[in-house]
Amino acid sequence: MRRLANQMSDLADDRNRGRRLPALPRAIRVMTLAMAGFLILPAFGASDAALVKGIFVKRCTGCHTFGKGVKVGPDLKGVTDRRNRDWLFKFIRSSSTVIQSGDPTAVSLFHQFKQERMPDWTDFTPQQIGAILDYFAADGPTQKEPDERHAITATVAEIEAGRRLFQGKTVLSGGGAACATCHSIRDAGWARGGSLGPNLTSMYFKYQDKALTDFLKHPCFKGAAKISAGQSLTPQGLTPQGLTPQESFNLKAYMAKAGGLVVPVPSAAPVQTIARNGPSPFGMKRSFR
Repeated sequence: MRRLANQMSDLADDRNRGRRLPALPRAIRVMTLAMAGFLILPAFGASDAALVKGIFVKRCTGCHTFGKGVKVGPDLKGVTDRRNRDWLFKFIRSSSTVIQSGDPTAVSLFHQFKQERMPDWTDFTPQQIGAILDYFAADGPTQKEPDERHAITATVAEIEAGRRLFQGKTVLSGGGAACATCHSIRDAGWARGGSLGPNLTSMYFKYQDKALTDFLKHPCFKGAAKISAGQSLTPQGLTPQGLTPQESFNLKAYMAKAGGLVVPVPSAAPVQTIARNGPSPFGMKRSFR
């Protein structure tokens, strides 16, 4: 509540400084800024593209695109080429301070974009801003997630990582139960698993790469499975935080290998048929969020 109060106070200060807010979207803008106050910004290194992408989606995409033209604010593609890095540091931390200083570039942008001032992101550390700028410089927003890769591109290490995740030898980052809790799979070195859900050996070829990728984005939903005595495996369900893109890819690659796909191979991936309709490959109700 304290953060919300601070955000509301900032809005009042903005009005006192003469910032023009269109009447129609004002409520939306207030809610957006208020919600941003509740986002917990994790500490991350410049190499952690997944976390940086999360910040980009939550903090930037409401007003900016990356390579798709002007939105509320300028297109961010090439921004690290157009602007000095030190200037970007200052502007991201506090655009209002840079504008009020009379900086000609900041003042020009302020008028060019209908006097819509970017929120001050004072909770960012210099390291976090640097990671975001590195992400932009590397065209990070245009890069595909690991789980969008075709299973045929998997390495031996990724397949083994998927095997360990499936069997529960490696704990899922979201803290959920391993696949083998509910499912079994035929594997040369392992043939055990649960019986609550169907055997997954043939699922990769039955549903194909893209459909399996889509499902693994939300593999287990709230209340999807219960252990005996009617208790959830976790308070929120099987995998409350879902899978990371890399975990999803590793599991997909392992199921593909178990199903008979010859991986890894040096050749290019074949064109896949996408199964968009039909029941969930895991025998559970689909409910994409």
